[in-house]
Amino acid sequence: MEEGRLKSDEIWDCIILGAGPAGLSALTYLVRFHRSALALGGAGPKPRCSLIDRTYNLPGYPDGVTGVNLLKRLRDQAEEFGGEVWSQTAEDVSGNNGDFHVELSDGQTLRARKIILAMGVRDRAPSLEALREHEGHFLRYCPVCDGYEHTGRQLGIIGSGGSVARHALFLKTFSNDISIFLDGRDANFGRYEKILRDKEISYHQPRIVDVMIDDDPAAEYRGAGVCLEDGSAHPLGVLYSNLGCDLHFEPVRGLNLKLDEDKYILTDINQETSVPGIYAAGDVTSQINQISVAFGQAAIAAVRVHNSLDD
Repeated sequence: MEEGRLKSDEIWDCIILGAGPAGLSALTYLVRFHRSALALGGAGPKPRCSLIDRTYNLPGYPDGVTGVNLLKRLRDQAEEFGGEVWSQTAEDVSGNNGDFHVELSDGQTLRARKIILAMGVRDRAPSLEALREHEGHFLRYCPVCDGYEHTGRQLGIIGSGGSVARHALFLKTFSNDISIFLDGRDANFGRYEKILRDKEISYHQPRIVDVMIDDDPAAEYRGAGVCLEDGSAHPLGVLYSNLGCDLHFEPVRGLNLKLDEDKYILTDINQETSVPGIYAAGDVTSQINQISVAFGQAAIAAVRVHNSLDD
């Protein structure tokens, strides 16, 4: 079927909101069950996976894989079995289990028996443009994904409060040289203040005003540290951002989905949300944000969707 064109009375077995690792995996499962399925957002906001220069912790890729290449392979696989990925994104989801209505960014409305939410999240980037230019390289977001590659180096992390304290303590897994950069914020470490001091994790309150650049053209990352407004310079192998995430809930605001205290979607063991017929997989759920987790959740959701269509 040509993208964006369909019969007015057609109803899809399942429409998936999102075309990242979770959405594309769910699509592959569903079309291999001979279900009519569509993933939306193939050319929409970039999945955070696309920022990965190379990951080595994804099972089955001992030599690593870039995020862009992984997404391409996932999409090629889904399309090879007949799955469709459209560039339009969803603007609104309404209706009930068995007959949902999905309004697209081009004004078209689709119908589906089931919905899988796999929109992912967006990491909040530091405000300093000089830092954002190093996103995916010197500036990173996931030490679970790539902390191992920076073992023994000087590691920095931006943020404040208990969250950045916990993440800084996790970074001790890989290095004994950890620095927190509050970037002008108050520390607000609470009960973690003494723990950080005992673990010899330093923190710096002044704002970051510039990025130190490695003069070696062969350097893997050009970023080599940060300069603060008090004039101090701090060499770093890599800088992690812990400023939180934004979840793209606009298409499903009217559904009143139940969320956890951190505003992630709550699901049951079958990945079904509080709204019957709507499932969620990947980073939008209240689980560890990992590609391998997204794969597993997508598989669970797709199998349950397939079985529930027969019930």
